[in-house]
Amino acid sequence: MTNKDDRARTWTFIVYPESAPENWRELLDEYHVPWVESPLHDKDINPDGSVKKAHWHVILLFDGKKSYEQVKELTDAINAPIPQKTANTKGLVRYLIHMDNPEKYQYKRDEIVCHSGADVDEYFALSSSSRRAVLWEIVEFIKENEIDNFSDFIGFCLETDNRDWFDVAMNHNTLAINKLLDSIYQKHHPKFEEEAAVLQARIEKAKKMAEKGYSQRKIADTLGVSRPTVAKYLKK
Repeated sequence: MTNKDDRARTWTFIVYPESAPENWRELLDEYHVPWVESPLHDKDINPDGSVKKAHWHVILLFDGKKSYEQVKELTDAINAPIPQKTANTKGLVRYLIHMDNPEKYQYKRDEIVCHSGADVDEYFALSSSSRRAVLWEIVEFIKENEIDNFSDFIGFCLETDNRDWFDVAMNHNTLAINKLLDSIYQKHHPKFEEEAAVLQARIEKAKKMAEKGYSQRKIADTLGVSRPTVAKYLKK
């Protein structure tokens, strides 16, 4: 019988401000292990309604499997509670801000700090079904608020720190969203559409007259525009 392998690549533990040394981050950095620091969890609530002790969640991301004893060496160095291994790195990273736990306080993603080369962006990427759901939310929002400008919409995403909407709008469904915005713009600006139609009619008439041999001066007089304008029409 082989012994069970209790080692893991991903470990997590909690750091309490009152018990950790002031330079606890620098001490961890000295081990040259990629690690992730959560925002300070100072608004977590116990079942009885009391506020939990403020704490940070830390995730260690080793290249290879490490034993409990090896990881405890790091936690002991900063007076942290015992470490726990995890097989669900994605879920753990997202828990740093309670992303999948809407009943809990929602911490800000931009307050997650990556150390020693750690990168957590991949753990926040949307699945195909999630992107479709987000696109549905975006379409509903744009229609309800009659937004007709891409810059205004992206500005809203930035102001509200809505990274899912920003990602879908910039990287996945830009064309579809732009078409929706443009259709609303046309509804808001019918005069612009009419003017565009008049301009297109003039251009077509100028080209037909030119094909029949009329001079640019004659075309200009007929259309009531300048000769330079006729020249521009014929280049379109």
